[in-house]
Amino acid sequence: MEDTAPVRRLPEDTIADILLRLPSKYILRSGAVCRAWRRVTTAPHFLAARARRQQPVSILAHAYLPAAPWACSDGGLSSEDTALEALPVASPEDDRRRLVRYPATIPAHCGRLLASCAGALLFKKATGLYLLCDAVARKWAELPRLPDDYCRDADPDLTRRIWYIVSTGAAGPRHLKANPDTDLITRFVRPLLTTAAIPVALHGNLHWPPLWLCAGGETRITAFNTVWETFQQMAGPTSRTPRMVKLFEMEGLLAAADFGEEKHVDLWFLEDYTGEMWAHRHRVASPWKHGSQGRPRNHWGMQSVAVAGDDEGNVIVGNNDGLVVYSTRMRKTVRTVDSAVQVKNRAFVSMHVFKGSLVQHPCFVAPTSADFPLIHSWS
Repeated sequence: MEDTAPVRRLPEDTIADILLRLPSKYILRSGAVCRAWRRVTTAPHFLAARARRQQPVSILAHAYLPAAPWACSDGGLSSEDTALEALPVASPEDDRRRLVRYPATIPAHCGRLLASCAGALLFKKATGLYLLCDAVARKWAELPRLPDDYCRDADPDLTRRIWYIVSTGAAGPRHLKANPDTDLITRFVRPLLTTAAIPVALHGNLHWPPLWLCAGGETRITAFNTVWETFQQMAGPTSRTPRMVKLFEMEGLLAAADFGEEKHVDLWFLEDYTGEMWAHRHRVASPWKHGSQGRPRNHWGMQSVAVAGDDEGNVIVGNNDGLVVYSTRMRKTVRTVDSAVQVKNRAFVSMHVFKGSLVQHPCFVAPTSADFPLIHSWS
């Protein structure tokens, strides 16, 4: 008998073109409809085409939500959850979406979001034990546990002398052989352990913002080459307050936002990556009112400051006390975000940036309550 279902008669190229237009989570669900659609959504050319399409860049915020009572570890009941929400740079109020939701009363050492990169979220599960979360595919991976001696920190200088690389699927952590340049390690690499900043991935390197002024008033940023697994130094943007600088990636360029001045935020772009040439392109009016307590006063205050740019020329800067969207193409502030700064909404802006990915990794698995007690629900 002839198959009369219209969708079954469509060529695979047409189906692929339709599926490419869907949000990431619906593409993953479409792959479960039938074998043909799974073949389409997992094909290398489909993933490459999806990667070329503009993916929304978001900042992450923690929101506290009412929940049905559930049992706590101490035998009591809780009626509140924590949700991790993505606020797109261009439309943080209109298109915010929930990535993960979990009990708000989990132990303080668990559930801490440490980093976000390439569509993966890094959480701390326990001392020396970390989890990676693919929020689009709703899967998790447990990283190899760090050695007990390293975690106990019996030797105060141990964590400053020894570095480990942990990766999914590995039997255990791998000792990193750091650069022989003692000045680089002492002055720039070791202080990264206490910095409030998070690295930015670009061109195979992880980049940390400058820590202090060098001789001649220059700043230097620290980079880690993920291929050669070595640290190196690069020229940083001009700044009188280097610890008030945050890095971000925008339209394939490494960028920096300098929060050192009270009335404005300076935006710098590394226009020549190989030649390490920075250019000052924009000056954004401060998101905070004059005298506001929300403006960061030191580098620790930068932990709650968000900076992100998308492929449409929009940059979002600020925190819960002031959050604005600036258009680099129109050269002006185009939006003031009110919903994220209202206390009644109980949403708190973080310093993390998220961009979803459809690339699936074999070591990620669907969570169970026994293996991943961090997660309470996804919605």
